[in-house]
Amino acid sequence: MPKPIKENIKKIKADWVLPVTSPPIKDGIVLTDGKAIKAVGSGKELSEFPYDEIIDCSGKIILPGFINAHSHLELTGFRGKIEKGLPFTDWARKVVSIRKDITENEIALAIKDGLDELISSGVTTVGDFSQTGITAKILNERGLRGTVFLEFSGFNPEQKYEKLRELKERLDIFFSIFNLQSSIRIGVAPHAPYSVSPELLKESHNFAKENNIPLAIHISEMPEEVELIKSGSGAMKDLLIEFGVWNDKWIPPNTTPVQYLHNLGVLKGATGIHLNIVTPDDIRILKENNVSVVYCPGSNKWFGRNWKYPLMEFLNNGINVAIGTDSLASNECLNMFHEMRIVKENFPDLDNNTILRVATVNGAKAIGFGDKACSERSESIGEIVVGRKADIIGIDIKDSSIKDPADYVINSAEKVSFSMINGEVIYE
Repeated sequence: MPKPIKENIKKIKADWVLPVTSPPIKDGIVLTDGKAIKAVGSGKELSEFPYDEIIDCSGKIILPGFINAHSHLELTGFRGKIEKGLPFTDWARKVVSIRKDITENEIALAIKDGLDELISSGVTTVGDFSQTGITAKILNERGLRGTVFLEFSGFNPEQKYEKLRELKERLDIFFSIFNLQSSIRIGVAPHAPYSVSPELLKESHNFAKENNIPLAIHISEMPEEVELIKSGSGAMKDLLIEFGVWNDKWIPPNTTPVQYLHNLGVLKGATGIHLNIVTPDDIRILKENNVSVVYCPGSNKWFGRNWKYPLMEFLNNGINVAIGTDSLASNECLNMFHEMRIVKENFPDLDNNTILRVATVNGAKAIGFGDKACSERSESIGEIVVGRKADIIGIDIKDSSIKDPADYVINSAEKVSFSMINGEVIYE
């Protein structure tokens, strides 16, 4: 009979433990067996708990690793190559023009650079839209956690079977490399309602459901998209014609993008990226379909989108909202502290703990690492709770007299000085 494997208990002590879903703990302790969290409490409460190794985070706040719920790491090399504030269609022309000359090796290097920036700002898990799938391999090599959403488009309905075949081939390659229980997961990402035909949208949704994998899609990002879905005209139609992908047989549904996707039956359980422009009826539909929303505050600011994001409407209706950086083609950095501060700037009355939830546990739910998406409680992340994976970051405290660690994290921190995934230190 094999001998039981002895647990190696690590004791992490810090000035503050910020679990996010429960009150902060001053002079706190977290114990982990190298993967999951075994105990959380004050130093006094856990003084008798046995341990094998101590990790001294004195002078730090420790909290769950941030979850960047939407990125395009393949575009990391675009930093500074596109001017801010362009109309979306002009921006898309620039992206397509630059991307066509980038090699696969350059894409891989860009992804690695992007991950370095994410790690330094406390990201331990990422939801990445990828046209190549390269992100999965690099995430695995770096020991990070993530869901790689394989992105595709195809507005011509005749492309449906070809696109599905390509998607299945890419998934077969993925599953041949990664164990389904590993920290890297796969999802599907039909790009947007203006770039994917109704037929392909329905088929990709069915495919995701049959294979029990998450689906994410850009929805209601900008006025040009809303105009196209409403009337079938405008700058977005001109762009699709210019790119040679317009479908003359497509009939505009005369609805909002959310209502269009709902009528196609493809919203149930999906994750919607952006959702900058919504109606009260859209919000009702999102709630009924259990859609998670990913807010990209830095990207909206970069584009100069001056309308008020419907964050409070989402939160007040019980819709799960996460944060994403989007890409460096439409943001100045990949820093989660930067994103949280823009949220605070836009919504000064929003309490700090809600912002932290949006950057952690809500993101886990949005990209398939939440409680209900995981077969076991110990597979889920986003909070410092017994049974969760030990994905923990540490932030240096420059003012030892702080009373509110959540306020300090959001308003004063720029980067982390410690990062752990699955109980293993990856950055310090």
